[in-house]
Amino acid sequence: MMSNAGEINTRSFLTMQVSNILHPNVAILDQFQTTSDAIKLMKDRSVRSVLVTDTKKEVIGLVSKTDILYRVLALHKSPARVTLEEIMTTPIISIPPSMSVADALSVMEKHVIRQVAVSSGNKVYGLISRDDIIVKMEKALVETVNAFKVESPLCVMSPFASTSLTEKKSTLICPHCNNEFHDKEILANHVKAIHSISTGDIESNSTRDKT
Repeated sequence: MMSNAGEINTRSFLTMQVSNILHPNVAILDQFQTTSDAIKLMKDRSVRSVLVTDTKKEVIGLVSKTDILYRVLALHKSPARVTLEEIMTTPIISIPPSMSVADALSVMEKHVIRQVAVSSGNKVYGLISRDDIIVKMEKALVETVNAFKVESPLCVMSPFASTSLTEKKSTLICPHCNNEFHDKEILANHVKAIHSISTGDIESNSTRDKT
């Protein structure tokens, strides 16, 4: 049974801002690099995803291990022939650095995803995943987590490649027309069909656990 001190530490951890636990270990590749490049970089950096940038070095999408598994390997495609642009997820769901850890978990649960980008405006500070949170929650029982300085962005995001969650944690906003959506797949299809943005193959929630 968890002690009172442990309960207090866990509760304090969940009310922390995500900026306090963010680790800026983010892999970044450009849209024309291949899935093979992503696999190698993920292995070298011990991460489960890469951010994808355009020719202006702005982030336009995200490719996860799950994307590679279901959109490349399961379809018997050659990783060396599939570019990241073809399989990336866009827009990326992002949250502000000031959001609490508990609310970040709620966002991931609501939208059936494993990770979100942490950004403010077009500045990307890193990614945070459910696995990261679980590991850090365990550590929070025995040690204090050092704060991360959010004034040091890693890269910038294309203004049309992210839907940021703030007040309404279950509502996604189209970065092009500001229409509201409650499902990320519907939003992704809307962006692809209406705004002519390449999103790669759109998978249904019934076929895979999302990124």
